[in-house]
Formats: sequence, C-alpha cells, structure tokens
Amino acid sequence: MATSSVFSARRRTSPGDSDDTDMSFPRCAPGRRIPSSEWEKIRPVITKLYQEEKRPLKEVMEVLEREHGFTATVKMYKSRIWKWGLDKKLKSDEVLAILILRTEREAQGKISEFTIRGQPVDLDNINRYIRRNPGLVARFRAGVVPSIQTTLEVQCRTPSPTPSHHSLPPPKEISNVEQVLNLFRDYFDTSFTSGIWNHEYNGDCVSLRPGDRSVELFERVVASFGLVNRSMMRKDEISISTLLTPAFESLKEIIASESPVFAVRTAFLLWYLHRFHKEDLLHIVMNYLAGLVPIVLGHDHPMTRIWKIIGSQDFSDHYELSTRLYSSLVPLFEERIGFANSLTTILYCDHIDCLVHHGQTAESLSVATQYRTRAEATKLRHPWLRELAILQTGIMCNAKTAEGKIEEAMQCLQTLKDWDLDEEQQAGMNVQLGNYGYQMGDFSLAIDCFREASRLITASQGDERIHLTCLANLESALRKSGEADEAAQVHELRLRRLSDFAKETGTFANLPESCAAAVSPGGGYSWDAQQVSDWHWSEDGHGSAMPTLGLT
Repeated sequence: MATSSVFSARRRTSPGDSDDTDMSFPRCAPGRRIPSSEWEKIRPVITKLYQEEKRPLKEVMEVLEREHGFTATVKMYKSRIWKWGLDKKLKSDEVLAILILRTEREAQGKISEFTIRGQPVDLDNINRYIRRNPGLVARFRAGVVPSIQTTLEVQCRTPSPTPSHHSLPPPKEISNVEQVLNLFRDYFDTSFTSGIWNHEYNGDCVSLRPGDRSVELFERVVASFGLVNRSMMRKDEISISTLLTPAFESLKEIIASESPVFAVRTAFLLWYLHRFHKEDLLHIVMNYLAGLVPIVLGHDHPMTRIWKIIGSQDFSDHYELSTRLYSSLVPLFEERIGFANSLTTILYCDHIDCLVHHGQTAESLSVATQYRTRAEATKLRHPWLRELAILQTGIMCNAKTAEGKIEEAMQCLQTLKDWDLDEEQQAGMNVQLGNYGYQMGDFSLAIDCFREASRLITASQGDERIHLTCLANLESALRKSGEADEAAQVHELRLRRLSDFAKETGTFANLPESCAAAVSPGGGYSWDAQQVSDWHWSEDGHGSAMPTLGLT
C-alpha cells in the first residue's frame, strides 16, 4: 500500500488544490496596528463580501487591498470578523450552549430562536452540527458547560408567531442520505463476513482479484483533478483532456476490480469534489460514475444502488453524507478489521483530511490523536501507520504557522526525523521546510530545500506529484531570487514532466474489455479559464490547512 502522508504519494488532496503554496496570500507589515475607526469604515464591505456573498477570506482581503487600499494580517481579519459576529463556522462551545438552552426551554414547552453575537442562528445548521459531532452530545450528557464568554454571546428568545418551516417534512436529500448510509453499512458488513475481500485483522484488506492496482489508480485520478486546476491557474500550455481522459479510464479499472478502495474512498470523493471542484468536475464525475458503475458491476450490485442515488442531479448533500459515513463506518471497520488495518487507516486519514479542509482544525487534531492512539495501541508497526503521525504533525505545524510561529512550526516538522521516513516522505518534508523558508523571506534556504527534495524524489524514482510540487515551488523561489534563467529552465522541465505524467497515467490505466461501453467525458468537455476557482486549502490561508504540500 502506498503511504498517505502529508509528504507522500497518498495525500488525498493534491498539489493543484492549493497551487503548491500559500505564498501569494496578502500580508501586511507585522506589528502594524489599525485603529478601530478604519475598520468601521470598511466594515460594510467586509460584511457584504464575507457574510452575504460567502467569499473566502483570502479573496476578501485581496478585494479590500485592490479596491480600497486596505491591508491587514489574516490574524487581524479573523479577530475583527469574530468581534463583529460574522463567523461562518459554528464553534463547539456555541452549539453546546444552544443545546443546553433549547433543552431547558423545550421542557417548558417554549419555542426558541437563537443568536450568536447578535447574528441569527439557523437551527438546521445546529442540528447538522450535532449529528456530525456525537462527542458534543456526550459532553452535554456529562454536564459540561460552555465558557462564561460563550454563554454571554449566545442569546435566546421566543419568536414572533409565524408558521414554522421546521414543521415541514424533511427534504428528499435527508432520506436519501439515510438510505445511502444503510446501503454502505450493509455492503461493508456483508463483504467482511462473506469473504468478498481478502482481509486480515489489523493487517491488509484487498480485492481477491490478483494484481489489484486500485490504491495507485485512485491516487492518480485525484492527482489528475488537482493538476488540471493548477495548470489552469498557472496558465500552463497543456491539454486539459490529456490529464482528464486517463483519470476517467483509471476509474473504470478501479470499479471493475471490485476493490474495497473504491467503496471506502467514495466518502472522500464526495467531499473532495464538493470542496474543490464544485463548479466543474463534481457533476461531471458524479454523472459519469452513476452511468459507469451499473455497466461494470451490474444493475443489482449494492454500489449501483448507491451511485444511482448520489449520482443523480437532485442529490446535493455531498458533504453531509461524507461526514456521516465517517461517523458510521469508522466503528464498523475498527470492530471488523481492526484499528491497524490498511483500509481502516485510509478511512482515518480521509476523515482527518475532511475536517482539516473544512476549517475544523481543533477537531481534526483531536480526531487524529484519537486514531493514532488506537492504532499504536496494537503495537504493530505497519508502514501505513506512519501516516497518522505525519498527519497529526502536519496539523500542529499549521496551527503554529497560523499564529505566525513559523520557526516553531519548523521545529515541530523536524520531529518527524525520529520516524523511519522513506525517501518520498523525506522529500515532502524538505518541500515544506522550503515553503517555510519562502514565507520567512529566506529564499536561499527555500531553494536548497526544494533542490534536496528534487534530488531525493528523483533518486528514489518516487511519486511524480511530489516532484511537480517541488519544481513549481523551486521556480517561484528562483524568480524571487532574481534567477530568471534558471527559473525558466525549471518551468520547462515542470511542463515536460507534467506531460509525461499524463502519458504515463494513460498507459497505466489498463481498461478491461468489459468496460468498453462507457465513454470518458474528458475529451469532449470544454474548459475555460473562468471556470477555475481560486483554490486554497482553507478560506484564510495557513490557518486551518495542512502543510502546503498535499498529495493524493
């Protein structure tokens, strides 16, 4: 099994989704204090862009700097947004406070509406948060109370007598989500029991078919999606269909192998495409797979029934289904195949990634710590278990970076040297150290780290996606250092290797004859630059993202 670390081949999010680094994020001189009067002048603009138009913080900052000449640090923006009550994300303590108030008032037969720092709260969002975070209910039952500050910020009152939309029947998507959850649980339970897959408790879990390449193929599929986006952002002269067509061909072989990888990573595919490719690839891939799965597996196969639901144009709860799948499948996998099984580790890592890329930094660190503790308690030392340690370290590094403590993040990253990292992972660690050097303005350090990463990945003939990320970052650092000629050479090398990667993936995707009826949509799709969103792993730069090298 290929590794799945921040620094290895099996990172679920690819380098294209973050455009290699967050080097372009707007910054202002550290230590500059901005008077409240200046903030109040541009408050309506920030409110409109961030809250009403739901734009990412990075984009809001760019608009303010470009159109209003206003610059401030990410930390300043976050502090002011919190103070104004414009936060997009619910906090655990806030939901706990609402849960306590609502329970008390319901016992008195009272209807309630809530506000957080003066902003109305959607009870549907509260209910979804509670469903996705069962630990919150445990805290409530244990009598845990929120902080005094949170208690003061959460207000409750009886609404005016108007028809309540909460009395309406649940939307169709909710019943579909429940149906898919049941189908997945039954499918995995039956597969583990009947021996459809070759699995060993706390060992591996693979298809019974010899030569199954699903892990590598799936990584190449998602890497291709990310590389498409990065190429568009950088205006690289490369055919988009050259990257996409092999990806769709690879999906055919993955499905035909009846590997557990396709089933277990469906949750990842849902939130990943919804998070990074909502405006383009999401519906293309969903429609394609909804048509492909019954052709390959037959109309009575459980996965066909699942994809008939989630591949329909009416289905929209991709993220909610993903989070509920993790809550449902993690306990099942731990019981049936063990904490240290390779498939359980894939599920663990995908769940952590989902939390990270939706801004839930604290929860992602907590979950990563829990999963790592459970796996290491088995006393087994499978290579894939290193991924949890690297993932957890990556989250801690990012938290320090968000606080402006880059040197501490570098020290934290260096602790990974205590692990037996392979050359790919060492290369990835050097890329991240180079990124830190770049952010500190130490371009010499950045260039040295990127070159060492390139040497390691070349010597090991390792994953090409790490090399492409390394070359892209090296090119940027060289240009910053005034070495334009060498930067141009690196640029040409990167494009050649990108083209070679696409050709290799096309060769690697060996299509079984039984799948020939399904046609890849990659070749006929028209792309234009306006379709490419401004991808960054989080809405506000380093604050809640993993280290900037992320590979699938």
